[in-house]
Amino acid sequence: MPKRTTGPRDSSLLGMPVARFMREHWQKKPLLVRGALPDLRDPLTPEELAGLACEDGVESRIVRERGGARPWEVSWGPHQESFFSSLPEEGWTLLVQELNRHVPEAALLLERFAFVPNVRVDDVMVSFAAPGGSVGAHLDSYDVFLVQGMGERRWRYATKPAVRPADSRFVDGLELRILERFRPDVDEVLYPGDMLYLPPGFAHHGIAESPCLTYSIGFRSPGHGEMWKAFGTHLAKHAAGAGTLLTDPPLAPATSAGAIPRALLARVRAAVRSMDTSNDVIDRWFASFATQLSPGHELIPPARRPAEAAVLARLARGARVARSEEGRWAYLPRPRGALLLYVGGQELAVAAPEAELARTLCDARRFDGAALAALVRTGAARALIVRLFSMGALRFGARASAR
Repeated sequence: MPKRTTGPRDSSLLGMPVARFMREHWQKKPLLVRGALPDLRDPLTPEELAGLACEDGVESRIVRERGGARPWEVSWGPHQESFFSSLPEEGWTLLVQELNRHVPEAALLLERFAFVPNVRVDDVMVSFAAPGGSVGAHLDSYDVFLVQGMGERRWRYATKPAVRPADSRFVDGLELRILERFRPDVDEVLYPGDMLYLPPGFAHHGIAESPCLTYSIGFRSPGHGEMWKAFGTHLAKHAAGAGTLLTDPPLAPATSAGAIPRALLARVRAAVRSMDTSNDVIDRWFASFATQLSPGHELIPPARRPAEAAVLARLARGARVARSEEGRWAYLPRPRGALLLYVGGQELAVAAPEAELARTLCDARRFDGAALAALVRTGAARALIVRLFSMGALRFGARASAR
């Protein structure tokens, strides 16, 4: 039988210093923290979540292990309201991706995990499960913090990663990648405010003990192939000489049309190796690449460019400011205190006097306007803040704290 762990409830997020967590657990082994978020309040009700899943532009799905047309049936949104009334009282799960894009209070959950770089953030996914609801035993390819909202969910999980092929085989013929064999080491019920961290590749299975909401705070690393492809595309568009045609070396008459001349291969090798792959080029490409979200996400500028005087006046009055969730925020240091700010894949050069403003904007998601106004001391700072509002990267009106 799986062992049951016990321990005192802890009022801190991780129950240990962050440095110790990163050293001993991050991408190494799971961690269960009782009472990690004792002040957590669900940012929406199950009924509100169901309504969100009926909207266009919201990625959602409903999973039923039994009772559908086939085992582990997946129904993709947007859903009709009448569909929810047809669901049974038990045995189904509603999942909504990118809750942080749609519910401001959900985005604030990410601020609890600011010890992980912004470029690793994926999203906040939420699941509502009726009693017995589950998505099966599975593996994830990303780091995840499973935060329990209302209700209780039982988690059974492995304490070692799946490394043998037999531990990573999935049941054939299903819409979900459900493990064929699952041997958990731990069996725990999570209550409101509890949290379970799981690194990539650790098998786990969550089953609702009662109607419950669970928030999956996901952190994703790109695959090498994904990066190679994106970097090659970037160089093909932007590298010096990208539009230059390959010219033939002096060629002797071909004795076999199928043979590739050695001199031509040498010229091809030289052309490929001539691409600028300096550290600076790679770093700036990665910062742009890693701050973009998946296709379909883009910063949406306001219908009218905001006037500088109006923006500064609202900041001075203490209006609340929120970052857009349509892109990640990061920066790279430059010489003499300057930096390059990256927002949703766009690169902005920031001089040293404005660097504190840029770093502040990267470090949180909600701001007090008066605090930002104190950092807008120069003409360049005013231009930067107005440009970010004009891009749709910043907006007024969001709440400053979680519910």
